[in-house]
Amino acid sequence: MNIYSDGPLTHVLGIRPGMKLGLINPPEGFVELLSPLPAGCEWLPSAKTGLDITLFFASRKVELVEKLPSLAQGMAVTGSIWVCYVPGAENPAVPTEEFIRLAALEMGLVDNKRAILTSKWAGLRLVWRPRTPRLEKPQIQV
Repeated sequence: MNIYSDGPLTHVLGIRPGMKLGLINPPEGFVELLSPLPAGCEWLPSAKTGLDITLFFASRKVELVEKLPSLAQGMAVTGSIWVCYVPGAENPAVPTEEFIRLAALEMGLVDNKRAILTSKWAGLRLVWRPRTPRLEKPQIQV
């Protein structure tokens, strides 16, 4: 059953050849949904920096708030974090899309993509907030 509108799950998540990937708290059977990974991709379970994509399955708000700062430090400059959550959960301890967005903004991260990952899980991709461009060229004094 293919529930992904844009093709395979690796394509939806933006996984490309040679990327370094992190995975935290995946549900049972999720890794198999990503097989086969593009050539040269590798899972780095204990990497502290340089991750191109981190998939973080957050089941509690407290866990998200505690982990997000260290996940952001582990991102490559152009990396991203997919915060995966259960949409429509009625438990107040479970993160919602809005809660994830607000927690990310506190750290300088913004969301730029949403996706349905499985029949139970959705994801919100977080990246560093882009800088605003300079409006005028700085003048050099000689």
